[in-house]
Amino acid sequence: MKAVNDNIVCRERHQLQEVIPLKTPYTISIDPCNLCNFKCNFCAIQYKKEKVYFKKQFMDMRLFQKIIDDLKQFPEKLKVLRITGNGEPLLNPDLCDMIQYAKDAKIADFIEMITNGSRLHPDLNQRLIDSGIDRIRISIEGIDTTGYKRVSGINIDFTEFLANIKDLHDRSGEKCEIYCKIVDEAVPTQAEKDRFFELFGDICDRIFIDNVIPLWSDFEEAKKLTRNAEGLHGQKIQNVMVCPYPFYSLLINPDGEVTVCCADWKRKLVVGDLTKQSMTEIWHGKALRDFWRDLCRGNKNQYEMCSKCVLPMYDCNDNIDEFAEDLLKKLEDE
Repeated sequence: MKAVNDNIVCRERHQLQEVIPLKTPYTISIDPCNLCNFKCNFCAIQYKKEKVYFKKQFMDMRLFQKIIDDLKQFPEKLKVLRITGNGEPLLNPDLCDMIQYAKDAKIADFIEMITNGSRLHPDLNQRLIDSGIDRIRISIEGIDTTGYKRVSGINIDFTEFLANIKDLHDRSGEKCEIYCKIVDEAVPTQAEKDRFFELFGDICDRIFIDNVIPLWSDFEEAKKLTRNAEGLHGQKIQNVMVCPYPFYSLLINPDGEVTVCCADWKRKLVVGDLTKQSMTEIWHGKALRDFWRDLCRGNKNQYEMCSKCVLPMYDCNDNIDEFAEDLLKKLEDE
């Protein structure tokens, strides 16, 4: 196997308690499309039994350009611009142009995308590589056609799927890292895990098997799939009271609404609207700052989605609980 068997967690992390409040967010996720051609049984947005109360749509190119232009107003570059959200990015016909626009704007050190990979084909693969994207993360849902049908609810030509990923990898060279990942629920036996590495290990640069975790706040179907006593990447589960994510990242939805967390699939934690505000106004605005202060005060349970969320327990790389009082003082002294 040629690929590195490892996750993508950055080990060289700043001590978050020393840099909060950040003048520039570390990570911004932009969702170019909250539609999806899969109906995965672990996904709150696309799962047929769940209702959402917002429009499923593509992000308009003009709105995307406005967001990127807004990001230039920050004093520093983002660490990561993540092209992903609650749908399949490759469905948006403007996607490659969006990535190119962001790359040319030099607003982030690193640009990556998360995709199910089903829409990949040679022409699109070349356009993606030419856009300048730094990493493409492909979420694998099975190791054969039957496995894909069980998880995603669709039939897939698995041989063609593999060929298209190989084509993408062949074209990427050293320009773009191709990362294939799957969850343990899809490969429960050692033989199936070995088969996953056999199939994908030579057609990507990085590969890993994640543990299924209850990502989606207040989504019971996902909790039924979680049987692990470990975190997403095999780390120890920990009790986390002050969620660190909103202190360095935000999610921008296709209609321009900004939420504090990817787990907020019901959009209960909207802190701004980029059709009416700038990105810096939202980052330094009252709604987000009040939310930060409430987290530091231990008041997360007053927010419906936060009160039910266990994501930080399973996937937290920055535990700032013991610094909450000092952080609150810094925020109140601003």
